[in-house]
Amino acid sequence: MTTTSEFVVDVVPQPAPRPRFSKWGAYDPASYKAHKLELKKALEGLEFDGSVPPLMGELHLTLEFVCKPIAKSKFTTPSGDCDNLAKPIMDVMTQVGVYGDDRQVVGLFIVKRFPRDGETPHIAVRIKELP
Repeated sequence: MTTTSEFVVDVVPQPAPRPRFSKWGAYDPASYKAHKLELKKALEGLEFDGSVPPLMGELHLTLEFVCKPIAKSKFTTPSGDCDNLAKPIMDVMTQVGVYGDDRQVVGLFIVKRFPRDGETPHIAVRIKELP
């Protein structure tokens, strides 16, 4: 039986930056840590608070990133590579127990765009558990 879950995370998408390095080793910037914490709180506010067991089969994941508009930009698409936009939400979905491990994701479809009239920045997620 195929199971599909769809939900919207009301967080402004932010791409994962490259790790920073110091003489003490590599670290993530504070703004990125704050973004992941915001994602975690948003997901826990939905149905993913640990009360539902994680999906354990092979998964097809569709992510739609509605990004904050850029003022006075010549570009028609949002900044940030698709894979870097997907990394934070996929990491946090693993942390909160939506699914057990990233390697379960056998298919990944990513869309990034600016908001339409009346729409606010968010991340739309669709997870399909394959039979």
